[in-house]
Amino acid sequence: MKDWHIKHMENTVIKHVKGLSPDATRYQKKMHYKYGGIVKILRYIEYDKKHGVKNEDVIAILEKLRTDSSFEDIRGIEGFLDRLKEIESSIANAPATKILTRNS
Repeated sequence: MKDWHIKHMENTVIKHVKGLSPDATRYQKKMHYKYGGIVKILRYIEYDKKHGVKNEDVIAILEKLRTDSSFEDIRGIEGFLDRLKEIESSIANAPATKILTRNS
């Protein structure tokens, strides 16, 4: 089950750093607005952490995105580096309780 959560976390991060396609349909834009923000991405990562994914796994995926040749096409997308840095800084600076709780 841990392998599934690692793969889910990887797919979630990749989807976020890719961003929204310039020729996205209205439905894709709606779903991206609803589920694609940084807060949602961090919640998904925290969910996967509860099920066995470690911080080292998250950092490994981020480094893999930054350096691995299989992700060369993703690195060419405009805004990739900004979204990747946003995830890195959010993971490094925010505890899980801050991410998952609402301000009342």
